[in-house]
Amino acid sequence: MPFPPLHLRLFLLLALVFGAMLPVTAQQRPVQGEVLDADTRNPLPLATITTSTKSGPPATKLTDSRGRFSITAVAGATITVSYSGYKTKQIALRDGSDSITVLLERGDSKLDQVVVIGYGKEKRTDLTSSISSISSDQVNELPVTNLASALASRVPGVEVHSTGYAPGSGNVINVRGLNSITQSEGPLYVVDGVAITGDIRDINPADIESVEVLKDAAAAGIYGSRASAGVIIVTTKRARAGTATIDFSMYSGIQRMNNPYHMLDAADFAQLRRFAFNDADPVTYPIGSAAADAKIFNPYELQSIAAGYKSYDWLKAVTRRNAPMQNYSIGVSNGVGKSRVYFSANYLNQAGIIANTGFTRYGGHFSIETDINKIFRLGGNINVNHNFTKGVSTSVYQQALTQSPLMPIYDSTGAPLVITDKSTGTLTIRNPVTSDLYSVNNYTSNRTFGNFYLELTPIRNLVLRSSIGADLLDGENDTYYPRNTGEGFASNGWAEVYNTKSTDVLWENTATYSWTKGDHDLNVLAGATYERREDIAMDMQGKEFPTDLLTFKNMGSAGIKVQDNTNYDGWIVESLLARAIYKFKHRYIINLTGRRDGSSRFGPDNRFGFFPSASAAWRVIEEPWIGYKMKTVLSDWKIRGSYGIIGNQNLPYDAIYTRYNNAQYPFNGSNAVSGYQVGGTAGNPALEWERQHQTNVGMDIAAWNNRLSLSVDYYNKNISSLLMPFNLAPSSGFYNEQVNVAAMNTKGMDINFQATPVKTPHFQWQFTVNWSRYESKITKLFPGRDSVSLSLRVGQPPSGVLVNYVYNGLYQQNDDFTLNPGGKPGDIKIKDLNHDGKITPLDQTIVGHNIPQGWGGFWNYFWYRGISLAVLASYEYGQQLNNLPYTNLTYYNSDFGNIGNVTREGGNYWTPTNTHTNIPRPNAFATELKPLPGGPDQGSSYSIQKGDYIRIKSITLGYDIPGRLIQKAKLRSLNIYVQAIEPFLITSYKGLDPDNGNPTQLENYPRYRTFLAGIKLGL
Repeated sequence: MPFPPLHLRLFLLLALVFGAMLPVTAQQRPVQGEVLDADTRNPLPLATITTSTKSGPPATKLTDSRGRFSITAVAGATITVSYSGYKTKQIALRDGSDSITVLLERGDSKLDQVVVIGYGKEKRTDLTSSISSISSDQVNELPVTNLASALASRVPGVEVHSTGYAPGSGNVINVRGLNSITQSEGPLYVVDGVAITGDIRDINPADIESVEVLKDAAAAGIYGSRASAGVIIVTTKRARAGTATIDFSMYSGIQRMNNPYHMLDAADFAQLRRFAFNDADPVTYPIGSAAADAKIFNPYELQSIAAGYKSYDWLKAVTRRNAPMQNYSIGVSNGVGKSRVYFSANYLNQAGIIANTGFTRYGGHFSIETDINKIFRLGGNINVNHNFTKGVSTSVYQQALTQSPLMPIYDSTGAPLVITDKSTGTLTIRNPVTSDLYSVNNYTSNRTFGNFYLELTPIRNLVLRSSIGADLLDGENDTYYPRNTGEGFASNGWAEVYNTKSTDVLWENTATYSWTKGDHDLNVLAGATYERREDIAMDMQGKEFPTDLLTFKNMGSAGIKVQDNTNYDGWIVESLLARAIYKFKHRYIINLTGRRDGSSRFGPDNRFGFFPSASAAWRVIEEPWIGYKMKTVLSDWKIRGSYGIIGNQNLPYDAIYTRYNNAQYPFNGSNAVSGYQVGGTAGNPALEWERQHQTNVGMDIAAWNNRLSLSVDYYNKNISSLLMPFNLAPSSGFYNEQVNVAAMNTKGMDINFQATPVKTPHFQWQFTVNWSRYESKITKLFPGRDSVSLSLRVGQPPSGVLVNYVYNGLYQQNDDFTLNPGGKPGDIKIKDLNHDGKITPLDQTIVGHNIPQGWGGFWNYFWYRGISLAVLASYEYGQQLNNLPYTNLTYYNSDFGNIGNVTREGGNYWTPTNTHTNIPRPNAFATELKPLPGGPDQGSSYSIQKGDYIRIKSITLGYDIPGRLIQKAKLRSLNIYVQAIEPFLITSYKGLDPDNGNPTQLENYPRYRTFLAGIKLGL
C-alpha cells in the first residue's frame, strides 16, 4: 500500500498530537487547600507548594498568611509541600479532589535539629552560644583514618594540621587561636560522655552520628578547667526504637606518590660536585682532571661515570608505585522491644608509599539501652581498638632524595650496597634501602573506652543520671636499627622500647529538671563529677648487641644500657556544676552556667577555681513586628551574645614541688656515695589557674525558606595568669621556677555561609563556604620587662614568629665585601640592619609569621536523578613558612664526605657565567651559607616562603540505586561511588605541602593522591 502524500501525513500527525492533548486539557482544574501544623492545627504561612507532572515543568506557589493556597492541576499530578522546620510531604491528586488539607509534622529543618551540648541536648534554634555541628555523612565523606582529619575545613574556627604524612599519623587541632604561652594543650574530646585527651584516631568514623564543637566560653564552660582549648563532643550511633537495620560500607583504592622534587641526574650531579670541590680548593681539585675525579668520587661512582653517567633511581627503590588501601565497616542495629542494641566492627588496612610502612586498625563498638520500666533506664557503650603502625627511619625519604645518583643501590649479590672505610671502620655511604628493609620502627596500641549509666525518672520532667566511664590506653613503640644501617652501624645495633599506659576514670552524677507553663520554659541542671588520670611511661635504650636477629626483643643482651627510665604524671579533678536555661515564648533565651573545679595540680591555697558564664539569644524572627511580607524573605534571624571564664590546669603535676635528683658525693677524698640534690626547677606551691575571660557575639540569619543561611561570630579572649619560667639567682641553687605573671589576647571571627541555589525534584545544587581568622598577641610578660627574645615579646603572638637574618641576594663580582671579609662572589648577602658595619646576631629580626591571616573551606554538591557530585576544598592565606627542607634540597650545603644531590632548581647555581640566579655557588664545605663568617649555618630569610594554598580535598561521584530496584533486592539503600582524594594543590610554596604542622623539619614522608571506589549498603 503506497504512503499518503506528505501534506496529508503532516495533517494526521497534528491531529493525533492535538487529540492526545485534549484529555489533559479537559482534566485541568483548580485545587484549593490549606497547610496546617499536624499537632496544633495552626496555619503555616509561606509554605512552598510545588506541582509536578510527567508532561510539564514543575510550578511553585506559596501559602498565604492563613496557610491557604490555590493551584491549577490535573488528575495524577503530585504536589510537594515543604516548610521550614517541618518534614516535607508529597501528595498525589485524585479525581474529584478539589480541596485538600495538608498536615505537616515538625523536625525536618537544620534549624530544628537537636544539638548535643554539655550534659544535655538543645534545639539549634534555641542555642545561645557558638556551636558548630558535623553530621555523620560529612564525617564519612572522606576516607579518613583519623576523625580529626574529617574536621579540617568543615568547621569555622577550627584549624587542623597533620603531624606527618605516614599512615597512622596524628593531627594537631587548634580551636579559635592560641590560649597559652607555655602550657598549650589540644581540645577536650567527649565521646559518649567519656573524656578523652590526645589522639582520637581510635574512633571509627563510620560509628559517628554527629560531632559538635563547643567554641566559646558559654558553650564549653560547663566543662570548666578542661575546656580552655575548646571541647569536641562526639556522639556515636545508637539503635533507633522500633527498627532493625544492617549497614555495610567498604572502599578500596590505591595511593599514588605526589613528589614535588625533581633531582639532578647523574651527569649534572657529577658536574655540581666538581664545581663544589673546585670552589673549596681549585689547586687540588681542578675541573676536568681525572686525578681530581679519583679524589672526589668513590670507585662505584667512577664506574658509573665511565659507563656514560649511569644514573640510579634511589627514590624508586624505597617507595611503592601503588600503595593499596581498603576499609570495611558493618553496623547492626536492633531497636525492637524495650532494649536497643547497636554493634559495629571495622577493619582498615593502609599500605604506605614508602615500602614496609603501613597502618592497620581493628575496631569494635557496642552500645545498649534498656527501659526497665517507666522510671529506670540502663545503658552503656564500649569501644575496643587495636592499632598497628609500621614505620621506618624518618631519614629514609630524605636520604633517598639526596643520595648520589651515581651510586649503585645493590651489590653483585642483590643485597643493598653498604660501604665502609677500611682504615677507620666507619660507614661512608648510608644506604636508605637498608634502613627501609631492615630497621624496625613500630607502634602498637590497644585502647578501650566506654561508660555505663543509670537514669532514674522519679517524677515527671526530673531525670537523675549516674555515669561512670573510663579510657584505657596501652601503647608500645619498638625501634631497632641493625648494624648495616647508618643509625645502627657505629653502635653495633641500637634498640629502644618505649611503653606508655594511660588510665582516665570519670564518674558523673547529674540531675535535670524541665518545667513548662504557658510562654515559659525552664531547664535546670546540677551535678558533681570526679575524674582521675594517670600516665606512666617506661623507656629502655641499648646498644652493642651481639646479633641483629632478635632486634628489640631481647634488651637484656645489649652490651651497653643507654637508658632505663620511667616517668609518671597524674592528677585528680573534683567538680560541682550547674546550669539554668530559661526561654520566654521561645523568643528570649538565657543560659547561665557555673562550675567549681578542684585540681590536685595546685597548692592548697589555690586548688579551687570557679568558672561562670552567661549567654543570651534573641530570636528576632519570632517578634510580632516581623510581618508576613518580611517572612516571605526571612526564614530565621537570631542574635547571640555570651561572656564566660574558663580555667587551664594543664601544667606538670609536680610543678608545685621541688625535685630531688640522684647525685654522687665524694667521701674521704676518693670514694663516692649516693645521695640526692635539689633539681634545676624550684617548686612553687602558690601557682594558680590560667584564666580566660571570653566574649562572643554572633548572629544567625536565613532567607527564602532556608535556601540561604549565614552565621557570623566575633570573639575576644583576654587570658591572664599565664605561666612563665622565672630565672632565679645562682645562689638559690635553682635555675628557675614557674610563676603566674604573663597575659595575652586572642580575638577573631568565624563566618559560615550555606546556600541552595537550585532545588527541584530532579536536580539540586548546594554549597557551603566558611572563613576564619584570629590574632593573638602577648600583652604582658614580666614586670618592667616586655621582651624575652625577638620571638617572645609583648605585641607579638606567643608562637609562630619567625626570626632570622634578612636575605639580600648574592654577592657579585666587584661588590663590597666589608660585611663578609672572607666571602666570595656567589655567597649569600645578609642585610646589616643596625648599620654597625658588621653582621652579628643583632642583625636578626622578625621575617615572618606562620599564623594564617585567614583559612577555611568550601563544599559543592550537585544531585541529578540519583547521580551526585561532591567537591570539597580548603584554603589558607597570609602565612609565611620557614621552608628549611627546600633550602636543604636546593643548596649544596652538605659537609665534606657526605655530599648529597639537589633539585633541578638547585642545579641553576651561581657561576661567573651564570650570575642571574638566587642559588649560591656550590662549595664542599658550605661556606657560602654562613651569615656569620666562620660561624654556624643559621640560614636566612631565603627559606621564608608564602604558604598560601587552595587544595581540592576530595571529588566524589556517586549513584543512588533507584528505589524500585533496591526494593526488589530487599534492600533499604544502595550507593556506589568513586572518589579522588587530594587530587590538586594550587600553591606557590616549594615543597611537599604548605599545610604542615612542623614545616621546619626535614622531609620525612612523601605526600600522595588517593583513588578509590566504594559501596554503602543498607538492609
